[in-house]
Amino acid sequence: MERPTFSQSWSRVSKLTPTLRPHVQITRQLFRGEPWYVVHDPVSNNFFRLNPVAHHLVGLFDGRRSVDEVWRLTLDRFGDMAPTQHEVIGLLGQLNESNLLRVDLPSDAEPLLRRARKRKVKHWGGQMMSILFFRVPVFNPDRMLRWLLPLFRPLLSIVGLLMWLAWIGYVTVQFLPSIGSFINDAQSVLAPTNWGWMIVLFLGTKFLHELGHGLVCRRFGGSVPEVGIMLLVMFPVPYVDATSSWNFTSKWHRFFVGAAGMIFELAIAGIGIMIWLHAEPGSLAKQLSYNTVFMASVATILFNANPLLKFDGYYMLSDVLEIPNLYDRASRYLQWLIQRYIYGMTNAQPVSTRHGEQSLLILYGICSQIYKVIILFGIILFVGSQFHAVGILLAAWSTIAWALVPLGKFIHWLATHPSLHEHRVRAITTTVLFCFLLLGTLGAIPMPEHHRAVGVVEAAKRTDLAIRTDGFVTKVLAEAGDHVQQGQIILITDSPELRVKYVELTAKLKGLRSAQRQALAQDQVILKSTRAKIEAVTEELTKVQERLDDLTLRSPMQGTLVGGIMTQFLGQHLPRGKVIGQVVDLDTLRVTALMDQAQNAKLFDQANTIARVELRTAGQLERTLRSKLIQAFPSGRSHLPHPALGYAGGGSIAISTDDPHGQTATRPQFELWLKLPDWRGGTNTYATAFPGQRVYVRLTSEQYTPLLAQWIHKLRQLFRERLSI
Repeated sequence: MERPTFSQSWSRVSKLTPTLRPHVQITRQLFRGEPWYVVHDPVSNNFFRLNPVAHHLVGLFDGRRSVDEVWRLTLDRFGDMAPTQHEVIGLLGQLNESNLLRVDLPSDAEPLLRRARKRKVKHWGGQMMSILFFRVPVFNPDRMLRWLLPLFRPLLSIVGLLMWLAWIGYVTVQFLPSIGSFINDAQSVLAPTNWGWMIVLFLGTKFLHELGHGLVCRRFGGSVPEVGIMLLVMFPVPYVDATSSWNFTSKWHRFFVGAAGMIFELAIAGIGIMIWLHAEPGSLAKQLSYNTVFMASVATILFNANPLLKFDGYYMLSDVLEIPNLYDRASRYLQWLIQRYIYGMTNAQPVSTRHGEQSLLILYGICSQIYKVIILFGIILFVGSQFHAVGILLAAWSTIAWALVPLGKFIHWLATHPSLHEHRVRAITTTVLFCFLLLGTLGAIPMPEHHRAVGVVEAAKRTDLAIRTDGFVTKVLAEAGDHVQQGQIILITDSPELRVKYVELTAKLKGLRSAQRQALAQDQVILKSTRAKIEAVTEELTKVQERLDDLTLRSPMQGTLVGGIMTQFLGQHLPRGKVIGQVVDLDTLRVTALMDQAQNAKLFDQANTIARVELRTAGQLERTLRSKLIQAFPSGRSHLPHPALGYAGGGSIAISTDDPHGQTATRPQFELWLKLPDWRGGTNTYATAFPGQRVYVRLTSEQYTPLLAQWIHKLRQLFRERLSI
C-alpha cells in the first residue's frame, strides 16, 4: 500500500533530540506469535504498545541523536517497513502526550507535540461523557494487599485452582436437582422488602470480587495503586486498578487476573448454594443465601463475563485472542474500512493486516456497537421507570454524549482533517448520499406493519382438577395424555385423621341412639335433648362422609387429562384447593394471546385490516403456521391465562411480586383469540399442540407504513409508558 514518505511538518521536529524518561519500563510480549513491546509509565500507570520497528526507533532516542538521524537509521535498517515521517510525528505526539518522552520543545514544535496540558481536561471530559461508568479513586490498597497475600497465597496456585474446580463441580451436582425451585423463587429477588438485603450483599460480593483481582495481580508481581468507587448507572460499585497486569509477559497470568473476580464470586456462590439447600423454607438464612447465589453467580456471569462490555470478560477475551485494545482496534478498523473503500483514502493505514485478526475485529466491532446501544437504551428505560426525572436527564445526557458529540466530531473531521485533503469532496458527497438514501428508504418506502404478541394454547372447554379434601395420595389411576370419561377416577387420597373422626362419630351416634331408646320410656326432656344431639352428630357425620368421598378425585368432564406427571404425587400430602392438572376438550383448542396497550391501540384502529396471522410455537420456532383472528377484547386484564406467559414461567410479561402464582401482570394486557391450525392432520399439521404451550404471534396489517414512522411510533409509546413523556 502506497504511503507518503515525507511530511510538510518534518522540519519542525527533525532537529529534536528526545529520550525516554528514566522511570519508563519496557516489557517484551508475544501477541499471536509476533513480538510487541509494552511501554509502562509507573507514575501515571499509562501503557503504550510498540511494534518491533517502532521499538527500534524509540530505542535510538538517547538525547543526543536528532529525530531525523534516528528516522534515517531506522529507514536504512527496515526499508519499506520503516515508519514514514508523518507516522514518526504521530508516534512522538502520542509518547509526549502520555508523558513518556523528555524533550526540549522549540516554540514551532510545541503546538505539534505538546498536548500534556490538555490531558487532565480530556480525562475529565471523558468521565463526563461516560456518566454511566463514572470513577472516583479513594485510596491506595497496596499495604492491605501485602498483608493479605500470604494468607491467600496457598489458594492462588495450581492446587488452589484444582480445589476450586472440584468445589464448583461438587456444588453443581448438588444443585442440579433443585434448579427448578431456584428458578421459581427468582421473583423474590424483586420484592421491595428484599431490596435492602440485595444492596448490602451486592456491595459485599463486589468487594470480594475486586479483592480477587487485586490479590491475583499482586500474586504475579503487579501493583495495585488505586481502589475506588465506580458509579455504575449512578449506583456505587467498588473497583481496583489492576492495569499493571497488562505488563505481564504471560497471557495466562493476564487472563487469570481478569478471571479472579469471578472465581472468588463463584466460590462464594457455592457456599450460598449449600446453605440454601439445607436452610429451613421461609427462613432469613434461606433468603440471604438465595440473594448471595443470585448476585455472585447469575449477575456476575451475565455482566462480568460478557465480552461485549468492558468488564472482566472483555479483557479475558482480549488476552485469549492476543488482541490488546480489542474494542478500540475494532472500532478503528471499521473506520478504516469506510475511509479506504467508501472515501477512497488509499493512504489510510489499517490497524491490522492479518486476515484472521481482521475478521475478528469486524465481527467484534459490529456486535459491540449494537450491544452498546441496546444496553444504553435498556438502562435509560430501567432508570426512568424507577426514577422519572433522573431517567429523562439520563436520556438527554446520553443522547448528547453518545450521539450529538460523536456526530459533531465526525462533521468536524469531514470538514477539516488534513488526511481528507484530496478526498474531501468524495467523502462529503458519499456521506450525504448515504444519509439521503437511508432516510429515503426508511422514511418514504411503505412497508407492512406487524404487531407481535405472546400467547398460550388453551381449550375453550376445560376444567381444573383441584383437590377437594386434604390427604395423602395412595393411588394414581390416570396419567397426562389419557382420555378420561366424566366421573372416571383420576387418583385416590387417604386421610387417617378423617377416617378416625368418622369412626368416632359413628360410635357416638350409635351411643346416642341407644340413649334415645332408653329415654322413650323415661323423661321427655332427655328424649328431646338426645334427638337434638343425634341430628347434630348425623349432620357432622354426613359432612365427614362427603369429605371421605372427595378423597377420590374424579374427572368433572369428558376430555383429555393434561398437566404434569401424576405419579409424582404418590405419597405426597396435597392440600385442599391444589390444582394438579386440567381436563380439556382438544376439539376446542385455540390460542389465547396477550398484547400490551401500545400495540393494542393500533390493532383496534385497524381491526378490519389484518391481512395475515402467523404463529410459532416455543418448541418449533423454525415453523410458521397460518391462523386467523377469532376475537379481540378491547378491555384489559391483569390475570394471565397461564403462568407460562409471565417472567417466572419463562415468558416476557412482567408479573406482580405480590402474586405467588405468577399470573398477575403489572400492566393490563389485552386478550386475543386466534384459531389453532388443525393439529391432527392436514396441510398445516400441528403435531405437538398441547394446552399450556407458549406461542409467538405476528399479525400483519394491510396498511403499509414507512419503517421510520413505525419505529418513531413504537419509541414514543415505549417512552410514554416507561418515562411518562
